[in-house]
Amino acid sequence: FTTLLYTIKFEVDVVMAHATQFEQDYSELSADITAKIGRIPSLFGKDKHDLVGEVEGLLEEAKDLIDQIEVESHAATGDKRKQITTNVANYRRDYETHCKNLRRSRMTYRDAHASEMSYTDEAETRHELLGNEHKNTMATNSEKLERSSKRLDDGYRMALETEEIGQNVLNNLAQDREKISSARNRLNNVDSSLTQSSRLLNSMYRRVIQNKALMFVISLVIVVIICLALYGMLK
Repeated sequence: FTTLLYTIKFEVDVVMAHATQFEQDYSELSADITAKIGRIPSLFGKDKHDLVGEVEGLLEEAKDLIDQIEVESHAATGDKRKQITTNVANYRRDYETHCKNLRRSRMTYRDAHASEMSYTDEAETRHELLGNEHKNTMATNSEKLERSSKRLDDGYRMALETEEIGQNVLNNLAQDREKISSARNRLNNVDSSLTQSSRLLNSMYRRVIQNKALMFVISLVIVVIICLALYGMLK
């Protein structure tokens, strides 16, 4: 039963470790999104277009992280699960705020971009935007892959740490089992010694009884002999 409780506690600790890592990743990602959305209104043309696309990719990653944190909350229990659930709700409100801020920034971007298009050839600008969008998509995908790779590395590291902790638990259980077996053997030896001592005491008790009976018989014979001798002398 104690081992089962320890195992449950160990699993909850692992879940909390994963959730904490995801929350740290989201906090860093949220700060990055806020900073980049704040830069959008001050940019123009290609730079603004690229940054808008980059923020959209970061928002997708943020949504994935929130979903992962929510999945981890299902394995937690009690106050820890309540805490993670509350954090998820706060993260979702934060995510919606980022989306609204991005939409306002994109509207500003479209107005400024429409003004710029009045001074350039529309077909050439559209071609340039398509090329920029492709480059921006590639850059966003590359950054997403890099972040995903980082999360995979972190997950792999946590898995190794979890495996190490699990191995230590198994080693401790094996040592406890050896100690219990050793204690059981000592108890068996003590029980065997007590059994032998009990037999020895019983044997000694029987000898004492036999000796007492023999002394009683000898004493009785002596008394009878003395009585007969006195009777013969008086007669």
